[in-house]
Amino acid sequence: MATSGEKEPDIYSLEDDKVKLVGYTIVSLRRGHERIMEGGEGSVIVTDSMTGETFTSWIIAKYLQQEVTVPSKPKQTRAELISPGELKYLTVYYVVSKRWPRHGLAFEQSQVRVLKQIRDELAKS
Repeated sequence: MATSGEKEPDIYSLEDDKVKLVGYTIVSLRRGHERIMEGGEGSVIVTDSMTGETFTSWIIAKYLQQEVTVPSKPKQTRAELISPGELKYLTVYYVVSKRWPRHGLAFEQSQVRVLKQIRDELAKS
């Protein structure tokens, strides 16, 4: 919760450098055939700052590349099972459930320490 003066983070914004837990649902908005896509619900961790459009494109691309098993047929991707006319109606509803600060990487701290040692040695000369 935000304290007085702090702004609550937008649950639809992915544009920060925090670690974000994002729940999503892929839906088709084709008129008369509106539906939640089979296998199109889940959660992901997002560590990059990105726009909602970028996130939507990424999730739809991941979904369409998934292999599925259809009885008595070889494995197919979801893209092969969806009619080409429906692809343009796919969209993603998402919400940022939780945000955490990113922790520093150990190698970054090590690099800083080495660079400081180099700086100190050069300052002695």
